[in-house]
Amino acid sequence: MMRFILFFFGGVLLIPAVQAQERVRNIRVRAIDSAQLEIRYDLISARPGDSVYFDIRSRVRGLLSIRPELVRGDVGRRIVAGSDRRIVWNALANGYALDEEIQAIVRVKAGVMPAAPEPTPEPVTPTRTAPGATAPTPATPASPEPAPDQPRQRRNRDRPVPEPAPVVQTPAEPAGPETPAIPGGSRVGRQRYDGPAWALISAVAPGIGNIFVQRPRPRVGFRPLVTVATYGLVAYGLMERQQAKDAYADYEVQKNATAAEPFYVTANNHHQRYFMATRAAAAVALTDVVLTFIKGLRNSQLRREARRIDAVSVRPGLQMGQPTAVLRYSF
Repeated sequence: MMRFILFFFGGVLLIPAVQAQERVRNIRVRAIDSAQLEIRYDLISARPGDSVYFDIRSRVRGLLSIRPELVRGDVGRRIVAGSDRRIVWNALANGYALDEEIQAIVRVKAGVMPAAPEPTPEPVTPTRTAPGATAPTPATPASPEPAPDQPRQRRNRDRPVPEPAPVVQTPAEPAGPETPAIPGGSRVGRQRYDGPAWALISAVAPGIGNIFVQRPRPRVGFRPLVTVATYGLVAYGLMERQQAKDAYADYEVQKNATAAEPFYVTANNHHQRYFMATRAAAAVALTDVVLTFIKGLRNSQLRREARRIDAVSVRPGLQMGQPTAVLRYSF
């Protein structure tokens, strides 16, 4: 009975702690169109310095890489607590088609409160007096020093105070433009090229050009093995060709057909292996070039479609407490 009572009170004490950690609830995800994804959530509480960010996890690809310049809405810092907060992510321009099962996770990162500045003591301006005159004495706390020391202090006050040297301030260099970033994401960078021109690299080194047409970032994987296999087949075919020539030369110097027959068969076998190896290398290289060209062409089409969708966009906004509609047009 005593153990049951302890478990009950322990559970009651843990309930407020668990509830206090909940900052975001009621997360909803929907596709606006074939390119954009909308995330809505309720922010229960927000403190100065907190930042809101989100992650997208795919069942097939795992955690997706989100480019900050393709995200807009209630994300980042200075997000006010409230219900129905909205985030819009252009997934198609980011290199992801909205044709798979995904999960959105909205998080709140607690910021560090700035320390209160220490009070600056008021400067004391020295007073210059003429010899023989009595300077006004400011009201100061009672000093524990005995009375005989007061004439010495008065003589020190009567001495002329030297002028302070002027302080020359060196102007600080202006700070450069800072690249915008959101919590949980990478900084905005220059968009790399992933078009069909990488097929030219695959024509020289099969498998290498296909690395750079992968999205959202280049992926190596087993693609260098395609290069090794292609050039390995070519080298093997050239060696077989040389052996076929040597066997055929031995065949030509024989005196009769019976003695020459084994050399002819050997030369023919080496020539067949040369033919198969070189044709296989050509097939692997051509397949890689075609796949790289198709993938790069698809990437260019996705980029043009994303640019066409982003050319004109209308989204609701709030200015000075009044609802507004923000129209953006780019060309």
